[in-house]
Amino acid sequence: MGKNIVKNILALASNYSTLFVDVYGVLFDGFSMYSHVLNALENLKKNGKRIVIISNSSQVSSDAKAGYARRGMIQEIHYDKFITSGEFLHYLIKEAPEKFSKAINMNAMTYKCIFIGNESVFHETFLQKADLPSADFLYVGIPRVSYGSVRIDDVLDASGRKVNIEDVVCSNWNELRDSQGRKGFKEFQYYLEKCLEKNKTLLVANPDIFSTQGIANHDRGYVLIVTQGAIGLHYQKMGGKTIFLGKPYSGIFKYAQQIIDCPKPILMVGDTPWTDIAGANAVGIDSAMTVSTGIASHLIKSMDNSFDIEKKLDYLFGGISEKMLVTRGNTKPTYLVHQFATGGAI
Repeated sequence: MGKNIVKNILALASNYSTLFVDVYGVLFDGFSMYSHVLNALENLKKNGKRIVIISNSSQVSSDAKAGYARRGMIQEIHYDKFITSGEFLHYLIKEAPEKFSKAINMNAMTYKCIFIGNESVFHETFLQKADLPSADFLYVGIPRVSYGSVRIDDVLDASGRKVNIEDVVCSNWNELRDSQGRKGFKEFQYYLEKCLEKNKTLLVANPDIFSTQGIANHDRGYVLIVTQGAIGLHYQKMGGKTIFLGKPYSGIFKYAQQIIDCPKPILMVGDTPWTDIAGANAVGIDSAMTVSTGIASHLIKSMDNSFDIEKKLDYLFGGISEKMLVTRGNTKPTYLVHQFATGGAI
């Protein structure tokens, strides 16, 4: 598989009518849009392709669209629809409450947001805020501790040995620290134990385990930080109940096809095997994974240099992805591409 990596998505586009496209790691690097992606998106649109952005952001779509518009990515010029998992959640609560109740397996009336909340998903809905003891469920916001974000690529165990990213979620968070001695995971663990004591259900609208964060005063450098999916998955492993919405679950893909006409065949373009690719495989659409940008790229580059690309890909789709999946699924893409765009016209 590694011997047949396509240069960019333009080499595949002629075979598809609709492209579902992730943002982080595919179009955006954490600082700015990747080179040539805006031109590529515009050209694809001009050539009649339907472009639907599908993101695991917990923001509502209007907030996400505004943020990317400031970076030059404009609806109708570069894409047709921007769908976030936060928007999908808002739709379920407001427009399809019976589906929401079925998804979370309860007739909820109250919620509490934990960590840094993006509570716009609950605006103009029937749900009311409550405190921890009385809330029907807990909505997982952006995970932060006393000193801010927690890195997942700089983790040491009790003996001082580095913990691989794919092993962090399954580790004892009380024993983890970063290279500066900070114990952010222990702070997470303390709070999650309180949630478990109250037998609370967590609702996670961003199943991503981690994401990139730019380093201040650094030349386009980034680190990997814990996101909502890691909190939810670890809580499950503690014995708690977590409900996930977004990729890789089929609901968000079906929602996309419900609110906008998506001519077939469809191609999903993403950078993460256990969300983008597993989700595409679950709903029976083809997929392309970037290997020179985003999450997959970072993990491949971090592997033993003695491994050839085939061995690295086998480990990525096997050993790593199996530990990251929030539900069973196939994480192998239809195609591998270096990156979304590399210049030139369609």
